[in-house]
Amino acid sequence: MAFPSPAIDYVEARLTPESIMNVTQSSIVIPTDEGYAVAEPGHKVKKGATVLLDVNGKMMFAEVGDGVFKTNDGIIEGDALDDAKVLGVVTFMVKSLD
Repeated sequence: MAFPSPAIDYVEARLTPESIMNVTQSSIVIPTDEGYAVAEPGHKVKKGATVLLDVNGKMMFAEVGDGVFKTNDGIIEGDALDDAKVLGVVTFMVKSLD
């Protein structure tokens, strides 16, 4: 009878994008111009967080401020906030190596 290999103690699971970025069934994976972003609908929105917004059917990323959303296109505030729907908090952004 042979002894079990001590290498078994060091076997690790294969790394996948899903395991590294904690992608679940509720995660939203969005292709971007630079790669991919992962947004989680269940996370609490906090000041300074990056969120995925739906503004009149247009998807965009924004930083949460004091009663405003800061986007690349400008600031969403006041009555314009009525048109903005938070789809999730961005937890990962991955740039493509192309």
